[in-house]
Amino acid sequence: MARVSRAGRSAEPAVRFNHTLLQRARLELDLTQEQVAASIGVDVRTYRRYESGAVNDPRLGFSVRSPSRRRIIERLGAELGLAEGELLVVGVEAAPGAEPAAEEAGAASQAAEAPAPAWRPLHAHTLQRARHFVGRGEILDRLSAWADASPPCPRVIALLGVGGAGKTAIAERFLQRLGDAPRPGGVLVWSFYDDPRSEAFLDQAAAYFAPGAGASGPGAARPPAAPGEQLARLKEALGQGPPHLLVLDGLETVQAEGGAGRAHGELHDALLRRLLCAVASGLGGARALVTSRFELADLSAWAEGGLATIRPEPLCEGDAASLLRRWGIHGDDGALGALFERTGGHALSVAVLGSYVGAFLGGDAGRLSAAQAAHLAEAEHDDVLARRLSSVLSAYARALPPGERDLLARLSVFPGGAGEEALHQLIRAGGEIAGAMAGWGAAELARGLARLERLGLVFAARPGERCYSTHPFVRQHFKSLLGVPPERVHAAGSAAPPPRLDEAPRRAPHEREAVDAYEAILTELLGAGRAGEAYEIYALALGGFAHLGLKLGDMARGARILRAFAGGDDPRDMPASLPARARASRVYDAGLYAGALGDLAFACACYEAHNELAGALGDPALLAMGLRTLAYTERLRGNLTGARGLLERSAEIAGGAAGSARRAADQLHAVRALALLAAVLHDLGEVDAAGERFARLRELGDAPVARRALWEAEHALALGRRDEAREATERNIAECRRRGWEGHVAHGHTLLGLALLDGGDGDGGDVASAEAHLVEARRWASATGEVEVALRCQELAARIALAAGRLDDGARQALEGLHVAEACGFGPFRARLAVVAARCALARGAGAAASATALADSAVAWAGEDAWARADGLHWAGVARAAAARGEERARGRELLAEAAALRARLRHPGAAATREALERLGG
Repeated sequence: MARVSRAGRSAEPAVRFNHTLLQRARLELDLTQEQVAASIGVDVRTYRRYESGAVNDPRLGFSVRSPSRRRIIERLGAELGLAEGELLVVGVEAAPGAEPAAEEAGAASQAAEAPAPAWRPLHAHTLQRARHFVGRGEILDRLSAWADASPPCPRVIALLGVGGAGKTAIAERFLQRLGDAPRPGGVLVWSFYDDPRSEAFLDQAAAYFAPGAGASGPGAARPPAAPGEQLARLKEALGQGPPHLLVLDGLETVQAEGGAGRAHGELHDALLRRLLCAVASGLGGARALVTSRFELADLSAWAEGGLATIRPEPLCEGDAASLLRRWGIHGDDGALGALFERTGGHALSVAVLGSYVGAFLGGDAGRLSAAQAAHLAEAEHDDVLARRLSSVLSAYARALPPGERDLLARLSVFPGGAGEEALHQLIRAGGEIAGAMAGWGAAELARGLARLERLGLVFAARPGERCYSTHPFVRQHFKSLLGVPPERVHAAGSAAPPPRLDEAPRRAPHEREAVDAYEAILTELLGAGRAGEAYEIYALALGGFAHLGLKLGDMARGARILRAFAGGDDPRDMPASLPARARASRVYDAGLYAGALGDLAFACACYEAHNELAGALGDPALLAMGLRTLAYTERLRGNLTGARGLLERSAEIAGGAAGSARRAADQLHAVRALALLAAVLHDLGEVDAAGERFARLRELGDAPVARRALWEAEHALALGRRDEAREATERNIAECRRRGWEGHVAHGHTLLGLALLDGGDGDGGDVASAEAHLVEARRWASATGEVEVALRCQELAARIALAAGRLDDGARQALEGLHVAEACGFGPFRARLAVVAARCALARGAGAAASATALADSAVAWAGEDAWARADGLHWAGVARAAAARGEERARGRELLAEAAALRARLRHPGAAATREALERLGG
């Protein structure tokens, strides 16, 4: 729409600077704000004004009359490969992710006249509301300003503190200020205290923020995403630009406490880790408010920008006195001050103590016994505040009537809260299940719940429902007073009958509700120390990794279940009551889940623990398998020398066992180790040695199938024998499909797709057929979320886009994959994807040479021991510098191309001739 002057005449349409495109281009090229600022010759503060949109006047738009602004636009375009028509758009601020050309500006302007969609906040869980709230004004003001601030600002704010410090209460009061009126972006509230399942959170978030095609508007219903689609769907929606907000309470329930397996504060779930890292680095307008007892170890890289930490201090004496008075405590400042000293200002302790004195001591602080006061004042132990609160809760438990005490204890069995009907079922069960509630009717239950709510011990867990829950600290204390196994209480209060183990072997469940029920019972059994029965549920009812992982793709659930078996983050802590072979099996499965989720470091820790158990058992086949799987994972990490050593040991162990005629299966382990060793030797650049071992496998009569055939086909394709690779892979796919090995089928389709594109360093090929193979491969990646296959799909998608000339799409696919590879520790994939991104930048023209050079240099650095990735990185780093006008850059390009030529010749790389030609053009 054209601007109208004061005289009523139509003025020229306002021009706006497309700051969202600038941010996207920078992120796609993996550059920091400081790097771009330096490359265009401005200070970083000036650059941030452009990327944040602060250079756009709300009324007049963006003026380009200034010569300095004109120079900045020209330099930005040259460095990032953007046209002026993309950076300067008419009449509309470009939506995130949009790259309108100049001729599309009119249509974009008309779209801007439509009102932005309105989003209503979604409270998936109700955060516990402090019955009386005091202080915290400075923190709330900061959060309110942050919620409406324009970038640059922290994308993640973490409220950190000990349990009961008031973090949840602050988040709940912030949401009150925010209100439930429609907003330009969505607000999703999730409590991991109520539901620690990360896949359930991702399901809910994807359904809310990404309603899908044909849906009626923000938050519209959409079928649950498959495990492999959850994160991709959610990130795509959050990256569109609206100021979406995630409020995540109780993150410590899904963080590690530190130990042999994980760092303190590390997120257990790789998908949740990748989501929060993406938000912290800048994902559209998305932000996250997180509460936790632990530091966010995974976001430490953004501590100076994308992440801000707020640590609520203990209540000051004045605020504590105000809170105590609101609980009905009377007395002079001295009496209230004495109570304050006994709590240390710990918010929950002050509230519970105030509730206790107000309810049971008539509000008279002087009636608190000397013994109680002395106990509360203890300060010799590390967790002083927790001890003090536990003392108050113990006094509370003694003072409550037996029925209300048992009601609170039974309510504590249900982390997500329990409704009145579930509590009625407990009462009807009678005996020790009902406890002191036996004989209660609806009126007594209602009175008990109402009184506990008035005392601040329970709260309504879900809006509009008569469902109640408790603070995690309160829950932990009162659950210890049950006097009956918690799984019995949970089963009695469940609406559905408990799963039947006698039916499990006939059919492992596919329905999510049934799997949820089995997991709930399994968790309670582990809590009761009945690891053997829990093992039966996992291995028989849920089918172990073969069913839960490979068929359902429920990798996050499987990893969570096996973490529960270990009771923490150290895979060596599987229950001693399980037989050693069962412990080894569970630890191995934990590694499989972790590896599939892209958590490679933890997967290696699991396999190392498995190998210790296998060695103690004296089982050569089990140890050979564990060493091989560990080597497979180390290869993905880029530790090729380490993988080689593990495989040589595995082959030696399996070969020795086979020689003693123990089992025919040992021969199979030896063959598999030899096949993977051949693949590792190929990566290391020992091409002839790799070929000899593949030939040796055929002499042994090994039929090439599954990974063994895929590795040999990759070897052939790298050497330019494309027809051989394609024919072998087509046969392998048919056999794997017949056996139901869909993961290998997906890997095969990515290999076929690459084989159909032009080899060496050329572009083109049979793009349409390659895209068909990509679709097939993504079926498995979408169903399971297996990161290795997803990265193979990302590489193929980027190569297809490059071959088809879709350079922006190719760069986007490559950089998205690169970020995943970096977050998950897939070393060689980082190098390969950086090469594709560099090629896309080079194809844009000389203006993007700097970006191409930076990406190719990164590929060389990330290649590590992978000779093929290093050769490609060297080649493209040299080609990028060959386009430079400066003599020193061209000289450096000549050096890189000479090194690439020598390495490619040794590898018999199909692109060796292209490297020699590039070197000759530089006079090398």
